[in-house]
Amino acid sequence: MPEDIQELGREGAATLKRWLEATTYMELPFDAYNNKIDCMIRTKGGKQKQLDLVGYMLTEKKAPVFVECKRYTSAGKQYTEFVKFLAIAYGHTAQELADYNTTRESQYYWVTFHPFNLDNWSKLETYEHMKKALEAHPEYLGDDDLNESLAHEVASRVTVLVFNPKQEALSLTRAELEQIRPVLLRKVKTL
Repeated sequence: MPEDIQELGREGAATLKRWLEATTYMELPFDAYNNKIDCMIRTKGGKQKQLDLVGYMLTEKKAPVFVECKRYTSAGKQYTEFVKFLAIAYGHTAQELADYNTTRESQYYWVTFHPFNLDNWSKLETYEHMKKALEAHPEYLGDDDLNESLAHEVASRVTVLVFNPKQEALSLTRAELEQIRPVLLRKVKTL
């Protein structure tokens, strides 16, 4: 990958990490540029995929969060990549279910700097779209048939967000975030 594109990706991931953490609902300590192994997920069919940011929710079950960042300035190939991301999310959850007979109820975020596929925008997070993604990428099913119940569940845990760089000015700064976190009690010790 050309170095300038790599740097754009690094900057995009860092920007989105700050923005998502400023929501106070998640913490993303791992990024693909500094923590490659921590950002790898295993899917059905023996596939591995590295995502841009990995962390956990700060509420309820502390579910894992996997984020794919796209710093595009136009729609480009985003839709094709998003469809693959859906299949990866399903394949990762299906592999957890196969390994542990349960899942960690991971949350999957696709965050882009530019919207894409606006004709289907309201349908991107649906079971129907998940099913289409797995038809396009059956390698993420491994040797299994589609588990419709699991596909519904995983689709409900996919979130598509569009980030406008102007939003950064509307977010909490790192210093502000550290001041309010103790008041919110989202990071209360569980033991």
